[in-house]
Amino acid sequence: MRRRYLALALLVLALTGCLNRADPVARIQAAGVLRVAFDPSFPPFEFVDAAGGAIGIDVDLGGALAESLGVEAHFVTTTYDGLYDALIVGRADVIISALYPDPTRTRDFVFSTPYFNAGEMLVAPQQSSIAAPDDLAGRQLAVVFGTDGHMAALGWEERLTPPPVLILKQSAAEALQALTTGEVEAAVVDGLAARAAARATPLVTVLVTDEPYVIAARSADAALIDAFDETLDVMRGDGSLELLLERWILSEY
Repeated sequence: MRRRYLALALLVLALTGCLNRADPVARIQAAGVLRVAFDPSFPPFEFVDAAGGAIGIDVDLGGALAESLGVEAHFVTTTYDGLYDALIVGRADVIISALYPDPTRTRDFVFSTPYFNAGEMLVAPQQSSIAAPDDLAGRQLAVVFGTDGHMAALGWEERLTPPPVLILKQSAAEALQALTTGEVEAAVVDGLAARAAARATPLVTVLVTDEPYVIAARSADAALIDAFDETLDVMRGDGSLELLLERWILSEY
């Protein structure tokens, strides 16, 4: 009789293990921890504070997603090039690290819907008549040399008549300063800089290049990404995702 109960217990354990492997949400909930791979060298998304703790947009987001599963978030530090390796070898369950979805990796990994778009943005004063790239014909436009926004502006220079006059700057701060002083009528800067500037001064902001940030998991863990997509939808709907982003975009970090 004892052997029969032992065999039954082993069978239950084996079946539970199989179910947990098949259901990544159940596996993580059983472990009590969501392991998040990240590279803490990219403020304000992820970095280390003076006390040595991990902070930033992705850290807060990882914590919120872990909470949605009823578990704690544990952050696994790696280099940016090693993020996918952390998933492959089983050190982490997901990547949340300002990750652009790599189209060459869709066979082995799944990606969430974007939670932020870091693409370049056209910014102009709200009282101006500039609301889209086509309105830049003949206008003075500040761009940051060598960026995707610069490349987009070169395309506008070829297409529009008369072409916009490109004023090259070395940083987003310089480009925005040129806009503030009236040296230019519009600027193209990265999404973070554009959002921060628009909080301080009323600006028209138009996304002109696409750089979505997503969460990644192994293809076998697609159900986990589905669960996180549902949570992201809720966070978008109740405004908590925007509040999370705004907190860090406007911080001095």
